[in-house]
Amino acid sequence: MANDGFTVFAVPEHLCTALATAGRDRLRAAALAWAEAASEPDDEIAPDYAVDLLEHVSALAGSRTEKHLDLYCWYFAP
Repeated sequence: MANDGFTVFAVPEHLCTALATAGRDRLRAAALAWAEAASEPDDEIAPDYAVDLLEHVSALAGSRTEKHLDLYCWYFAP
């Protein structure tokens, strides 16, 4: 992490493929497990938001796969 608080993560190919090919039920189950596992108040995520977010990331991963592009995640920690 740089001193400015930004971090960039490259999403591994196998994770992109898993996200792109996961069915709606599997994405929903993973998102709900993620929302339930949040143990710290700052880590909490609403179940509906977790599902929506993971579905969007799945679509992005699928689009990236079709175009043979890499997928990255930018993270900012103030």
